[in-house]
Amino acid sequence: MRHTFDSCVSKRTGKPLAAYDCEYEAWSASDHASLFYGQDFTYYRCPQCQHWHLTPKERYTPSKPCEFCTDSDGETKELYSTKAGAEARAKIIGCENHIHLRVYECPYQTGWHLTKQ
Repeated sequence: MRHTFDSCVSKRTGKPLAAYDCEYEAWSASDHASLFYGQDFTYYRCPQCQHWHLTPKERYTPSKPCEFCTDSDGETKELYSTKAGAEARAKIIGCENHIHLRVYECPYQTGWHLTKQ
């Protein structure tokens, strides 16, 4: 079943994300969206709401909260499992928000972070 939650909003549009109860529903919805919109979609399990969301494949850059690192505002940094994933997210943010970000390896865990410095 499709839901929306206030905790899960699109970083691009600010609108609530569609959330699916199970992986099969998300897979089916991603298949339908791919046909409907003419671009490839994928699905992922959300760490906030524990439901499944959709995203265009070219925007999919898996990450998780880092257990050790925080940004200049004291917020937990995202930890990207691959350098390529972090670079892709930096490029997306740069294009959408006109912010230049640099990628660096986390000194405490296996993964990569983004920084403005």
